[in-house]
Amino acid sequence: MFKISCVSDKIWNMTEFVDFLTRNQNNEIELMMFPEAVCLETLGIYKILDSFSFSKVTIHTYNPFETHDKYHIEFLSNFWFEQKQNIDASLHTWNNNKKFFCFYHRPTAGRLGIAAYLNHCHQQDSLIHFSASTDEDDLIQFELDKLLSFDKASVKTAGDLVQSLPMLLGSPDRYTHWQGYYYDDPLTDFYKDILIDVVVESHVSGTTFFPTEKTLRPMWLKKPFIVFGSKNYLLYLRQMGFRTFADFWDEDYDGYETKDRYVKILTLLDQLSKKSHTELETMYRDMQYSLQHNYDLLQTQTYTTDLTYID
Repeated sequence: MFKISCVSDKIWNMTEFVDFLTRNQNNEIELMMFPEAVCLETLGIYKILDSFSFSKVTIHTYNPFETHDKYHIEFLSNFWFEQKQNIDASLHTWNNNKKFFCFYHRPTAGRLGIAAYLNHCHQQDSLIHFSASTDEDDLIQFELDKLLSFDKASVKTAGDLVQSLPMLLGSPDRYTHWQGYYYDDPLTDFYKDILIDVVVESHVSGTTFFPTEKTLRPMWLKKPFIVFGSKNYLLYLRQMGFRTFADFWDEDYDGYETKDRYVKILTLLDQLSKKSHTELETMYRDMQYSLQHNYDLLQTQTYTTDLTYID
């Protein structure tokens, strides 16, 4: 089995991948995607495979919408939903301190852009923890180039933010490659200070849907969220049985392609930043039913995984 290391539009181990394909001509091969649910059409995997000949190709992925007529797709269940958490009830509060939280590690285009925007335009309303290091210069440059295709105006503020990385709220930083920031991290205590978790998921382009701990964390901590994920991400969460927050702010951004979705999220952050703390306290009180519903659905694991793809 060969593990493809990639982002949504680039294969990092391309040389090794092509070498593997060349050595295994006419054989049966298996491929594992990493990260878990990249859209293979967007990544260009099928075009590469079509240049070779194999007796059978099996691709293991966590993307529930991945299909192909020629290659065998082996769907793996979403392991993030299978883990129950014991959350300190004292974290299920808001002390009226900050409105927004950015809790990031890997410096993707969306994370760089949104964290920089909040840091530049709404710094007093935001808590930002961004543990990426400038040691990752090649990756950061690649992601800044991608951000340029989202929104040219974001590149300058993101470039300024990069000079300040890492931006750490506390120590120790318990980020791990396999589980990200998990629920027992001391940084979880900061959820008492924030109202809205501004999530940038691992996959934001192509046909895919894979909620990670980044989305589940605010659910476990009973906080609302804005998600820059793949198109119709919130719609699929609702198909699973979870509640999102269209009753409280505009979630229209969810149905747009990557560039427009990104810009609409920035506009939404501007709109929410104008709300007074009294307005937000009322909103937070009124959404308790939805927050408790999401928490209970995770706790009882009574959500559905029967999803219908929306084109």
